[in-house]
Amino acid sequence: MQLNHHLLAKVTTDSILSKFKTEEWNCCDGIGKDFFRVTTDASFPAPDASFYDEGRKFLASFEFKPPTETKRGILTGVGQSIAYLQDANISYLIAPERLEDYNLGGYLTELFEKQIFGKIPSGLILYKNDCPEDVRLICNISTSLGTSTQNNIKARGITTSRFWAKHQDLPIPLFHLLLHCYFLKKSHTINEDGFKCCWKNYLISPTILSDFQPQVVYDCGNQVIKTPAGNKNLMMLEKLLEKTKTLSIKEREEIIKHEIDTEFAGDNMFQSYKKNFVTFLKHLKMIDSEGELTDNGFKLYHLGLAHGANSKVFKDYFTKEVLTTGHHLDLLLDLDSTIRANSGHTFTDCLKLMEKTYEAKGLLKRNPNRKSGTSSKVGFLKYECILWRSLGLLVQDTSKNHYYVNWKAITEICSLPDL
Repeated sequence: MQLNHHLLAKVTTDSILSKFKTEEWNCCDGIGKDFFRVTTDASFPAPDASFYDEGRKFLASFEFKPPTETKRGILTGVGQSIAYLQDANISYLIAPERLEDYNLGGYLTELFEKQIFGKIPSGLILYKNDCPEDVRLICNISTSLGTSTQNNIKARGITTSRFWAKHQDLPIPLFHLLLHCYFLKKSHTINEDGFKCCWKNYLISPTILSDFQPQVVYDCGNQVIKTPAGNKNLMMLEKLLEKTKTLSIKEREEIIKHEIDTEFAGDNMFQSYKKNFVTFLKHLKMIDSEGELTDNGFKLYHLGLAHGANSKVFKDYFTKEVLTTGHHLDLLLDLDSTIRANSGHTFTDCLKLMEKTYEAKGLLKRNPNRKSGTSSKVGFLKYECILWRSLGLLVQDTSKNHYYVNWKAITEICSLPDL
């Protein structure tokens, strides 16, 4: 994904979401004001953006095409937007008004009005080439399709809390180790879930229930994996083992056995780690909704296998996937704008302001259990900021006790050729 494509897609979809949220636009008899941006598990086909109305369980997916696209690519976009209807209630194609000297808007308008409107729940949105936030809803979804669109969705893998890949304490070499386990599944070397394999064979000591000791985690190259901060060896369950050390052996064994149980369907530490790590992999489209390694996951895994999980080239391509597929570039763009607009505020204040803006714009679903005026227990983008600092994307300005976005590094990373 090219940087220009990503930036234009963000500008247009932000503007489109605003149109729905303010009720300037709506679809299917009034749906739109409760939209908020989400991502889905689908790795193929994968829309550029998706909006979800949680109350109605209604999903709208969008395919964006830049002004540098070919005519053939535009027609492919028509097909892509229709393909999204396998998982979404409705879809829209977002296209420029012109392709160089060709009146693309006129052609697409006629195509949608004559061949698609009233037959398929897919609509057309055009944007001005020189002002991509200036979007126009050219062909909306016919209200006659209202019943069919309500029943269309499979509701597969909708993530209702974040549109970006949520990161939480996952070292890059461990990310590669997880890809390795999913590769073992793909190659039929193992017959179980990739994360379960990693948990049992790499993360948890086989003697933990007898000696109550954690084990150091090693990557595929037999190198010790460090924690994200890089100051200590990664060992799972250290805190739990320390917390339970005063209990009797039987009590301690029961607690540890429960927390590492891979078959327990409720809440335990296995399920917690699986939720955090596997969701991140799915958001990056490394594995699909069925837990299978994707083509991109396969390519990135082999890149790490060839050069090492700690190599610069693997780290760079991991970063590129986080920025583009994981939509962290969107976050950094908005964070940078917030910092620039609030130069007198602290970095923490800027994050709080950004969180409020995201909630107001529908870019973040507000926690309904949180009281008005209160903040989340975990600071907004806390773990993302830790990741960005470790990757050199967010740099501390020691003279001002602040942070700034390292656009030089981001531009270099996003300019890398595709895998």
